[in-house]
Amino acid sequence: MSWYVKAGLLTALLLAVPASDSLAQRGGGRLGQGNRQQMEQRLRQRLATLLKTQLGLDDQKMQQLSEVNQRFDARRRPLMQREMQNRRALRAEVMRKDAADVTRVDALLTDLFRIERERIDLTEAEQRELGEFLTPIQRAQYFGVQEQIRREMEQLRGRSMPPLGQPDSMRGRRRPPPS
Repeated sequence: MSWYVKAGLLTALLLAVPASDSLAQRGGGRLGQGNRQQMEQRLRQRLATLLKTQLGLDDQKMQQLSEVNQRFDARRRPLMQREMQNRRALRAEVMRKDAADVTRVDALLTDLFRIERERIDLTEAEQRELGEFLTPIQRAQYFGVQEQIRREMEQLRGRSMPPLGQPDSMRGRRRPPPS
């Protein structure tokens, strides 16, 4: 199986967790907290096996990778939450059309760009730490897997939210053709 096929399978597996979690939160899923944790643990183990094989890492380097990943994920999560909150607030303001608070819209946009800069700084810091024990090729492969997963998650998130300026009630519906 090629690297890209495995990365695609990995992405599909990792994307199953957020989807399952959101179903469970809405009451539409059957996953309990214990099942979710077991599923996440199995996904982490599969990811570790895949990365160990594809990157050619020994147990010590896998441990180092895991530690770096945990540290940076803990820093990345609040950024993602802040971004989602800002995007929701921005959407709500834009939906108000002429009644929108332009000062708030400007502040939200400014913060979204600040978040993007923080994300880039965080990625650079992570790459520097990974460079202490991974070769540039291994770092590039790992970065590729991370980017692919993030893109897939953003696409899923984008599908769940209507375009800016479209009411939430239009979610999941086709837009009417332009007149």
